[in-house]
Amino acid sequence: MLKSDINETIAKNFLTDSRDFLKRYKILQEKSIASHIGMRSKLLIDLLFSAECSIKGLIFIESKDDENITYNKILKHDLKKLLDILSLQEKNKCSKFIDEKLLSYDVSNRYMIEAYKTFRPNGALDMEYYSTIANFNWLDSVYNKLNTLENYVWKKIKVPIEEFNFAELNVDDMIDEHNRIMNLKKNKKRINSI
Repeated sequence: MLKSDINETIAKNFLTDSRDFLKRYKILQEKSIASHIGMRSKLLIDLLFSAECSIKGLIFIESKDDENITYNKILKHDLKKLLDILSLQEKNKCSKFIDEKLLSYDVSNRYMIEAYKTFRPNGALDMEYYSTIANFNWLDSVYNKLNTLENYVWKKIKVPIEEFNFAELNVDDMIDEHNRIMNLKKNKKRINSI
């Protein structure tokens, strides 16, 4: 029976999310070509979330800690801090897939008011807007790199497709794993110190 351990199972969930954000980017891209700053900013958010999920997946793959400890380490949206959790070797590899500009953005840009504050700091659209979310070549370049990152992390999965026969199936183990994932909780004391 080929089965992922719990950290790898959680990593696969993050990688599925990463892939879904990339798919959503492609769908939203077509709708945002002639749209407003908020819609274009949401393209950036999907790319940020994809990067975040791929990195979080890799953190779980690398982790030797209990899943609760690892989960509490990743409760942040800051790509720089997430990259710092990785081993130096993986951080260096992953950094090649993440556009430097992406590191300076925050997922709060998903709100129209935050998008305006970021891209219209003086009332008029500035060069930041035109070189990023209004520049579909830049966005597509970021998308392509993050697609490569997501594929890179997927290749680290030891059991991409779990195989079993019914004679080997242990329902109690399946229920236990499900409960462990469902019971991942934020350690509020630790989060406040981050």
